[in-house]
Amino acid sequence: MQSRITHTRKRRWRRRSGVATLELAFVLPVMLVFVLGTIEVCQRIFLRQTALLVAYEGARLGVRSTSSSEDVLSRCNEMLTQRRVSGGTVVLTPSNLLELNPGEQIRVRVTVPWANNTPTRFVLKDQGSLTVDVYMLRE
Repeated sequence: MQSRITHTRKRRWRRRSGVATLELAFVLPVMLVFVLGTIEVCQRIFLRQTALLVAYEGARLGVRSTSSSEDVLSRCNEMLTQRRVSGGTVVLTPSNLLELNPGEQIRVRVTVPWANNTPTRFVLKDQGSLTVDVYMLRE
């Protein structure tokens, strides 16, 4: 009698293990898409905040009457390196800050390519770039 009960339980377990494998086969790809999507969104938020911070700090440095264009560009590039952003470019307008009069506008533009800074670059090849502009007036 006990062997019959044990045999029946084993059969049920085998059928159930097949269902679990099938459920895993359906759920695992969906879970991977959610995990990779979450990582991608978080990375893009990080890159946007980094670009905004770099542009803002560059503009803050650039509005000082003693700052030169080289100081601003080197500080911005240093910040991009510290935050491990690759391929980012910084453009300062006007290109020579020492010729500016007080009250004139300074623009710092930071451009970061998505493809160089995302863990999913093997899935999405060309993803464009992020551009952030910050404007301030010279002191």
